[in-house]
Amino acid sequence: MQIKNYNYSENNISMVVVDPNGYVWMGFQRDASEKCALQKVSANNPLQKYYDIDIAILEIKKGYIFSDYIYLAFSDSSLIGRRYSLLNPLTTYTDFSLPLGIIEAPIDVLAYGSYVYFLIPGDISGTNSKICVFTLNGTFSEIIDLSTVTNAKSFTVSSVTGDLWIVTNKPNAEYIRVNQISGGSWIYTINT
Repeated sequence: MQIKNYNYSENNISMVVVDPNGYVWMGFQRDASEKCALQKVSANNPLQKYYDIDIAILEIKKGYIFSDYIYLAFSDSSLIGRRYSLLNPLTTYTDFSLPLGIIEAPIDVLAYGSYVYFLIPGDISGTNSKICVFTLNGTFSEIIDLSTVTNAKSFTVSSVTGDLWIVTNKPNAEYIRVNQISGGSWIYTINT
């Protein structure tokens, strides 16, 4: 087995996503006075950059690839995330504005069907976990309020049912099923 070490000139890697086309997308957090960076690099040689995009935000928290796009979750005062084209990220991107009333940065993002979902953790005292829902083109749709859930850490989607599954980081870990019922309402079930 051969182990290779790659050194970067950037400060901190905040996000890594593998592109099914043989690339790796990396988010770098720089000093507070600088912009963050999103880089598309070769999976075989991560020092070979294809794109290096500066983004004026605090941090890239998470990434998710769906169809021909990478969806990013941001820590920022005005944006919750952004969508970039996998093939042409320099000119093809869509911003997702931070919804009113959301005071925590998302910790995860995923896309499924016609929607993008951002998971809000509920770590700050007095807040609870939420899921912010947007259309794929960046239009805000709704907030799914998980009123009895806190400390959410990540989530995934069932490709069979479309249900969202959330994992929490509590002394007694929970996994939560969030599903949409007829009429468009959302319900959730907590399992420990």
